[in-house]
Amino acid sequence: VTFAVDGVPVLSDWFGYATVYFTPPAQQVARIDLIRGASGLLYGPQPGPVLNLIRRGPDIDSPAATRIDLLGFGNGGGSVYAESAFGGAGWGGFASAAHHRGDVDRINSNFEVSSGRLSALWQPDTHASWWVDVSAFRSGSDEPGRLTLAQFLNDPMQSTTPDNRIVIDRLDARLQHQRAIGEASQLTAKLFHWTQDRWSRRATNRAPGAPAPAFTTFDLQSFDVTGLDARMLTEWGNDHSLAWGTTLYTSNSPRTQSRSANLNAPGRDGETPRFVQDRENAYAAVFVENAFRIGDWTLVPGLRQERLVMRIEEPLKLASLRRGAINRSFGRTETLLGFGVTRLLGDEWRAYANVSQGYRPMRYDDIGNPTAELAGSNDPAPARALNHEIGLRGRFGTNGAVGLDVSLFRIDVEDRIEQRLVGASDVERINSGDARHEGLEFAVDWNLLAGAADGDALLLYANGSLLDARIVRSSIATLVGNRPQYAPERVLRAGLLWRSTAGHRLALTGTHISEQFWQDSNLGSGSGASLLPATMPSTTVWDIAAEWPLADGSTVLMAGVQNLGDRVYSTRIRTDGIEVAPRRQAYAGVRFGF
Repeated sequence: VTFAVDGVPVLSDWFGYATVYFTPPAQQVARIDLIRGASGLLYGPQPGPVLNLIRRGPDIDSPAATRIDLLGFGNGGGSVYAESAFGGAGWGGFASAAHHRGDVDRINSNFEVSSGRLSALWQPDTHASWWVDVSAFRSGSDEPGRLTLAQFLNDPMQSTTPDNRIVIDRLDARLQHQRAIGEASQLTAKLFHWTQDRWSRRATNRAPGAPAPAFTTFDLQSFDVTGLDARMLTEWGNDHSLAWGTTLYTSNSPRTQSRSANLNAPGRDGETPRFVQDRENAYAAVFVENAFRIGDWTLVPGLRQERLVMRIEEPLKLASLRRGAINRSFGRTETLLGFGVTRLLGDEWRAYANVSQGYRPMRYDDIGNPTAELAGSNDPAPARALNHEIGLRGRFGTNGAVGLDVSLFRIDVEDRIEQRLVGASDVERINSGDARHEGLEFAVDWNLLAGAADGDALLLYANGSLLDARIVRSSIATLVGNRPQYAPERVLRAGLLWRSTAGHRLALTGTHISEQFWQDSNLGSGSGASLLPATMPSTTVWDIAAEWPLADGSTVLMAGVQNLGDRVYSTRIRTDGIEVAPRRQAYAGVRFGF
C-alpha cells in the first residue's frame, strides 16, 4: 500500500524503509481517496491500493476563521488543536498547531505528539496557482514491551521494557504549481522535500523484578528526501482524457547503532559504537493513463516504467561478523501495466473491473542487513503481484436509501521476500515462493430516514472483507497450503450513525477481526514460560462518539468511549512477544469556532 498526503508519499523512505510514522491531524482530513487498478500506477509501484489523504488548506477570498478543539481523556491525557484560515483577493493562508499527550494503562506507555503547519495559496490569474506548504511533526513514545503468553494471561498491563523509548522528528516542505495550458490541458508540478529522524533506545525484555539488562541499544536512522512529481491532464476527443507524467526521487539515509550501559542514557548515542551504514537510493518513473469514454463504457489502460538504484556502504561493520563490509549497488528496471473498465447500468448503477501489476520494492535490510553474516551476498528480486477485481456499485430503494458496493478480488504474489534462518543464528532474505489471496469485499449503507423533510439521516452501515489466502509455492515445503501471516479470514465493520442538518452526530461503530496466524509456519514459538501462541484470537471492539452543537452553532460539545467493552486483546505478535492493545478510553471536550 502507498500512503500519501495530497498526492505525495509520506513514508519514511518510499523504497528503502517504507514505514509510516506520520499522519496529519484528523481534523484536517477533508476526504480519503482509495485508488486502485491502473489508476494506482499514477502514484507508485506498490501492489496494494493508494491511500491518499486530502487535507483542508488555504482558500482564496475566504473570510478569516479560527477553530480550537480541546479534549480530555480518562487517563489524564489530553489534546489541543487550533487552526486559522484567512484570505483575500487571489490569495489564502492556513496555519495550524496540535499537541496530544497521554498515558495508556501499561507501565512506561507515556506518549506526546506535536505538529504544526503553515500553508499559503496564491492565484495570480484564473489560469495558474502557486501553493507552498511546510509542516513539522514530533512524537515521543515510551515502549512498554511485548509479552509472552503467560505474562499476557497473568497481567496484560505489565511492562517488560520499562526503559525503552522511540522518538520521531519530521519536517516536510512542498511547492506546487498548477497551470492551464491551452483550453484542454492542465499541468500540476510538485517539488517536495522532507527530513526525518527515527531514534530508539531499546533494551531486551525482562520480567518484572528480574535483573536489569547489561546494556541498551541506540538506533538512529535519518532520512533526507527530495522529489519532483509533474503530470499533465488533457481532455481530448469526445470526452476522453489523457494523464501522463514523471516522478523523480532521491534519498540519503544514514544509520548508526551504538550501546550504553546506562539504560536511561540521555541523547541519541551510546558510548560504544556498533555499526554505521550509509544508504541511498535514486528513482525515476514515467507513467501514462488514458480514459476512453465510449457511450456507457469507460476503458482505462495504464503503464508505468521505472528505474530504482539503491546503494549501501558500511564505514563501520559490526565487529562480530566475519564477512567484509558491504559496499554494493543494486539496480532494478520495471515495467508495470494496468487496465480498468467501467460500464454504466442506468443512472444509479455501474459495473467495474480492473487488472494491474505491482511489486514490493527492495528494502535496505533485504539487501544489506547490518547484523546478518550473509547480507553481503543478498540480492533478492522484488516480490511481484498481479491484482484482479470485478464489482458492482450503486444505490436503490426509495430516494436512493440503500447503497451497495460489492466486488470479488484475487491477488497473486510471486517471489515473496522472506527471512530464512541459516545455521544456528544467521539469517538471509530470499525469494521464498508464491501466495494467492482471493475473496470478497463489500460495503452497504441504508439511510433509514431517507427523504425525511428535515434532512436528518440515520445511517446503518457495514463493510468488510472475506479472505481466503494460501501459500501455493515455497522453498520450505511445509509452508505450502498454509495461510500467510496476518491474513485474517474476516475483517468486518458495522455501525449506526445519526446526523442532523444542524450538525448533531451520534455514532456507534464496531470492528471484528477473525483469528489469524502471525507466522507463515502457522505454528507458535517457544515453550513453557516463553511460549507464544500460533494465532492471534479473534476480537470485536465497539466505540461510541457524539458531537452536539450548542444553540449558537459555533460551540460543539464532543464525547466518546473507545473500546467500549474494555476488551483485552493483542494487536500483533512478533518473535519477541505479544503487543497489547489499549484498554477502554473515555474522552470529552469542546470545539470553538469564530
